[in-house]
Amino acid sequence: MSNTTATIAENLVPVRHSFRPELNAHFLTISVPDGWDDVKKICKKVLTFEGRHYTFTGWNSDRNECFFREGKNFAKIGK
Repeated sequence: MSNTTATIAENLVPVRHSFRPELNAHFLTISVPDGWDDVKKICKKVLTFEGRHYTFTGWNSDRNECFFREGKNFAKIGK
């Protein structure tokens, strides 16, 4: 008999990744169904995707999407 339970992953959000060769830059697009209420929860965060770090660049209120671009200069805050 197989296990029929799942756990909710903490601190994960579905993203669409894209790469623009003319800018040599990686981007993430995130759907935000509740508009600015969702955006304000993540816009001051650094997102990590496939080992790269991304920061908020803006959002499109017509399409309810927010955008992050790969950044290079980050420091880790010690505990």
